[in-house]
Amino acid sequence: MARYAVDVIQATNLNNEDAQSRLDDKQAYTWRFLAEGDSWFTIGAIPSSSYLYELSLSRPSVLLNLGYPGDTLSNMAQVAGNKEFARRLAHPNWASDWDAILLSAGGNDLVNKVDKLVVQSPAADTPVKDCIDPEELARFRARIRQGMEEIVALRDAPGSVNAGKPVIAHTYDYPTARPAPGNFLFVPVTQPWLMPNFVERKVPETLWPALARHLLDLLGDVLLELERELPAFHVVDTRGTLEPAAAGARGNSGDWLNEIHPNAAGYRKLAARLSAAIERVLT
Repeated sequence: MARYAVDVIQATNLNNEDAQSRLDDKQAYTWRFLAEGDSWFTIGAIPSSSYLYELSLSRPSVLLNLGYPGDTLSNMAQVAGNKEFARRLAHPNWASDWDAILLSAGGNDLVNKVDKLVVQSPAADTPVKDCIDPEELARFRARIRQGMEEIVALRDAPGSVNAGKPVIAHTYDYPTARPAPGNFLFVPVTQPWLMPNFVERKVPETLWPALARHLLDLLGDVLLELERELPAFHVVDTRGTLEPAAAGARGNSGDWLNEIHPNAAGYRKLAARLSAAIERVLT
């Protein structure tokens, strides 16, 4: 069976007449997608790759990507702060008739709260579940649930042409806490995301691998709960897909470009899982 790379149009190119005409071309494309998300849908460093550019489907498809690095689920869900997403999804005069909405959301919400979620100075033999502050975890879970619920409510707003259209989100794979920041043309432009918080919270290094996995499982569990509860909301569970990075590696290692972003090979593995899920939902 023939496979087609998805034609990805970035929001920055929307003023280009050719880009808009491709989005509107129902003869050339069988499926049309709206994507919103964080750096996993955009870029986590330069040079890099992207989840979306690795998608391969059985039918010609076009995708409008509104994601940008560092975006959080709360930002995506707030209509006032995310007018383009709201317009393209549900506005009576602006929305397109999408076949599905793809979301990469929750990862930044998690890494931004690691310093609150992880307790101070756990002992080396502390079970990882006891390394998490229960009150902060409850607040984190509530934020994730609220953000996804608001996106689904926006999709299903009165008059929305996309009411009931499938939303397809994904879990995040397990990173290795390590000194591997994001780079721009090989020059570090960020600090690592997990490791500095583990160091600041005085977490014993022997706990880092299990604690990193536990944090990503906490997010994954919330997303999978929402899949069971929200209408036409699907979650692709890709945990365990990627080859882990080596502990202490300062750059590209395993299927990871830096501490929390996959490399091109990693994105190809993840995109194969997401592509298969899209096919299951739409066919």
